[in-house]
Amino acid sequence: MQRPSILIVSDETKFSTAVTSRWMVERSVPSFLVRGSTSYRQFANENFDVVVAGGLNSESLHPVLDCLQAVGKPLVHVWRSNAAGRKGPNQFYLPECSEWPELVVTWVSQILERQRAAAEAARLREMNAQLEHEASLGRYMLEMRHNLNNALTSILGNSELLLLDQAPLSPTRRIQLETIRNMGLRVNEIMQRFSSLQKEMLLVAQQSWYRTAPKSVPSGAYR
Repeated sequence: MQRPSILIVSDETKFSTAVTSRWMVERSVPSFLVRGSTSYRQFANENFDVVVAGGLNSESLHPVLDCLQAVGKPLVHVWRSNAAGRKGPNQFYLPECSEWPELVVTWVSQILERQRAAAEAARLREMNAQLEHEASLGRYMLEMRHNLNNALTSILGNSELLLLDQAPLSPTRRIQLETIRNMGLRVNEIMQRFSSLQKEMLLVAQQSWYRTAPKSVPSGAYR
């Protein structure tokens, strides 16, 4: 996950300064976008992960909250006693107490961690789906290996017989038969390497099982 971005919405400079200053003592500092309530119509075009709102003018409070709810990004709203927050999906409210900058950092950090975990889980699900797809192809190749070997045996055998036949062959026909034989040998070599790889994987799996299998207690060990 790339460096997170926090949108700070406030009509008071001291509010945004309190948020950014408190964050500077953390090990991981996000990027910040600072906007006033009058520009709330442009919030949908901004690129951010979490919103921190506070110190808003009373006349613009509800339009700003409605706009942020429509955007759908997590919101932490620091509200004052005369402007209590409204509950909404993915919106968190805390009173403007003396420790509010500390609480904002804690809450937003947890939100960002959940987002990071969700993104990592999605990435792992995608990787697992790809691995399952590749495993299905591998199982199919194992199932079809016997049929492929039979087909290769027939191709190689017949091409060799035709090349050994005493009947005269045109140069073009001989080159074509040699190409068929050589390509058959090449495919056969690939199949042999595939078989060797399968044996190596089985051996590694067995060794891993022996290393992790619970050890049996020798008879008489507790006597």
